[in-house]
Amino acid sequence: MGKFTSSIYLTPQALQPLSDYHKESIGHLLKFMPKDIVLSDTGVVIFTSDHDVVAIAPPFPVRESRVFENYNHSELQRVIETKLTIGVVLLRLGRYAVGVLDGNKLIASKTDSRYVKNRHRAGGSSQRRFMRSRERLIRELYDETCDTTQNILRPYEENLDYLLLGGERQTITGFVKRCDYIRRMKTPRLKRLLEVGRPNQKALQGIVTEVWRSRMITLQRTPDQGL
Repeated sequence: MGKFTSSIYLTPQALQPLSDYHKESIGHLLKFMPKDIVLSDTGVVIFTSDHDVVAIAPPFPVRESRVFENYNHSELQRVIETKLTIGVVLLRLGRYAVGVLDGNKLIASKTDSRYVKNRHRAGGSSQRRFMRSRERLIRELYDETCDTTQNILRPYEENLDYLLLGGERQTITGFVKRCDYIRRMKTPRLKRLLEVGRPNQKALQGIVTEVWRSRMITLQRTPDQGL
């Protein structure tokens, strides 16, 4: 990896869509990058050298679009080191965990489980009864998770900087549609999902690493690539 010769900071607003200036100056760089970085709702930081391009989607939004004609990581460091209060909701079918992080410290939490039927091998009317029962259990899980989320987050709501959800995407999508409290919250909700295997107290205690995780890609420049 060569010595970086420029540093580019783009806010989420600058990325969606790119301004004419950014299209001309760095649009050719972005077309080689994965969509989860280019479409990041936290923006992107790009360091370039004669040999490499490193793109980073930070865990929380870049505040100002800037271009430096040298290696400048101070703005990225500021994003990473800013102390934030984060609401976290982790949910998978059968179990949920809700917490509030003050910086790296878990200051409020509640976890619980609720039975959801997993599978049914029979067909016909038996299968339909099973599906109706399963859908009811899922709704009850969503409602209980929503009530717990409100009880845990509401005392901190005015101080919450961001809300992050974690779990399987289809389950989270159904939960958000069902939970009025989540949809009404004024706290910015980031669209990336936290990875979690089993939502419980241990998962909440360790989720800070996932909350502050950046996504990074390194591209090597070649003469025929146009990068």
